[in-house]
Amino acid sequence: SDVIIEEVCSFYNIENSALRGQGRTKDTALARQVAMYLIRSLTNLSLVDIGNLYEGRNHSTVLNSIRKIEELLKSDQETAATVRDISSNINSRS
Repeated sequence: SDVIIEEVCSFYNIENSALRGQGRTKDTALARQVAMYLIRSLTNLSLVDIGNLYEGRNHSTVLNSIRKIEELLKSDQETAATVRDISSNINSRS
């Protein structure tokens, strides 16, 4: 999951601490949601485990973030392209 978080931070050009923190700017929030979505889809971590990576967020917060990205993937080409790009960056590192 560290690699995923690093790649998301790099893509959005934000600090790791901002991604894991409570910041609410639009970019930070979206980056955080994308990271949660990717961690859920690329690892075996539970919602609770993922929440713990983000200052102990509630598992329902994590689930809402993941669902939001799933919806955006269906309706928003830009988000879909972003998730694809970050995924391929992650895969090329392993």
